[in-house]
Amino acid sequence: MKSVIAGLALGLGLAAGPVAFAAQPWDGTYVYEQALGPGAGGTQNFVTHTLTVSGPDGCRLVAQGFQTDETIRCKAMPDGDRLLVSFVSFGTGKVENKYGVKLYSPGQPLFAIAQAQNGLLTTWEGYAQALGHGASSAAFKKVGGQGGSG
Repeated sequence: MKSVIAGLALGLGLAAGPVAFAAQPWDGTYVYEQALGPGAGGTQNFVTHTLTVSGPDGCRLVAQGFQTDETIRCKAMPDGDRLLVSFVSFGTGKVENKYGVKLYSPGQPLFAIAQAQNGLLTTWEGYAQALGHGASSAAFKKVGGQGGSG
């Protein structure tokens, strides 16, 4: 009898497991190639912003490119047809960047990504690497993961 109960409990635990770890619609990898304009010698300068989302607490934003190398731990919260991305800390776990400068406050909104007719629309808030506050653009494109579109 004990083995039947143990087997039943194990079976129920396994059945509930995949539900708890199911991918959310916004989970995945998003990339924004930001053109900064021509640099010395006329070459185009870029910064690549890579947002990786795996649930609300699995959010990382990496910006790399021309004079830029920054990692941000973030929080990604679905809000209807939008994903709200806010600052948690820099990759080091500190609220100051590698130069000791506090650019953001914990919980500060960085940007929102919304479903639009032709893909995704990004509305910029406090993210210093991007366009002005409140400006919207078709910045991030979904390049990997499940759910969402883009």
